[in-house]
Amino acid sequence: MTLEQYNDAVKKILADQQSIAQSTAQLAMSGKAYPGDAEFGQLMAKQWTLIQEMAKLNTEMMLGVMQARK
Repeated sequence: MTLEQYNDAVKKILADQQSIAQSTAQLAMSGKAYPGDAEFGQLMAKQWTLIQEMAKLNTEMMLGVMQARK
């Protein structure tokens, strides 16, 4: 993975997180942002997946798995 690919992946994750935040806010305004709500549970599962992806990307970057630009 190059630094450019890393940056692109991070931008996508942040955009996805923004979308989740907007959906969560809408659920909160309608009184559905609680653990028992199926849609809220799906959003939190997506958020957890994004957190795991970000942790993996950051770990790879810190360990120097990045490739030099060719």
